Amino acid sequence: MPKPPRDKDFPIFSSSGPSTGKKKATTRLTACSTDEDKHGEIDSPEATCSTTMDQILIEIKSVASRVNNMDEAVEARLNTINSTLGDIKTSITSVELSLSNLSNRATDLEKRMDEAETRISNTEDSRDNCEAQISAMQKIVDMLQLKVDDLENRGRRKNLKIVNLPEKAEGSTSLADFLQITIPTLVGLPADFPPLEIERAHRALVPSPVATKPPRSILVRFLRYSQKEAVLRAALKKRDILYNESRLRFYSDLSAEVLRKRREFDSVGKSMARRNMYRGFAYPARLRCLHNGQIRLFDTPESAAAFLESLT
Repeated sequence: MPKPPRDKDFPIFSSSGPSTGKKKATTRLTACSTDEDKHGEIDSPEATCSTTMDQILIEIKSVASRVNNMDEAVEARLNTINSTLGDIKTSITSVELSLSNLSNRATDLEKRMDEAETRISNTEDSRDNCEAQISAMQKIVDMLQLKVDDLENRGRRKNLKIVNLPEKAEGSTSLADFLQITIPTLVGLPADFPPLEIERAHRALVPSPVATKPPRSILVRFLRYSQKEAVLRAALKKRDILYNESRLRFYSDLSAEVLRKRREFDSVGKSMARRNMYRGFAYPARLRCLHNGQIRLFDTPESAAAFLESLT
């Protein structure tokens, strides 16, 4: 009596497929063979084979179903991966475009930087030339300023400034005629001094002050420089010059620049006055003082202050 077929007689169990189904089918077939061996015979070979084939088909369907499910899962995973790869590709394309734009901008900036450096270099060269020209022109301006100031003071050489003469002191006569008669008496000129020759005389060109304010100063233009100097020396020698109880002061008419330079000596001049040291100015703005019978001249306030400190 033939024996029932074993696992090795069915090629399907040696082919690809899930190992679990193969083991289950082999177990069942082995059980059938064992029972057959125990009893020595089976009821019907056809019935036994039919049952085994049904079980094999069931296992095959189960394996096929699981394979289909696995295929669907793999396909879903592949679709997800493809979608992700597509997104990555899009992102990479966007990044490449951004990098390209950045590269273009960097190239443009580098070009503009080169142009800016060229312009800056040209500007610096031009500035150096301009500075040299300005320095040379400044020297010329300073020299011309000195010349103009000197010419202005030369034009004022014959002018005399009188301060604190009361307003309307001349009465109905002209100011020039009044001063021509009054000045020799005020400063004490010698009786044989020639008559003063005055070209013109006028008050400072500002509005008339109120009664409580100081009177305007007077500018007198002499025809001859020698007469102006004689009047000024006599006034400095006399010092106290009074007119109707008003103390008059006589000065040379100087330019604003010379007056500014002389005002820089105000502080040190007051210190000399407290020491009863003779002081004055040599033209244009050199401080002069008398110390131990010697005339000393100072070009700057600092040098005069240093001299006073050395006396203490």
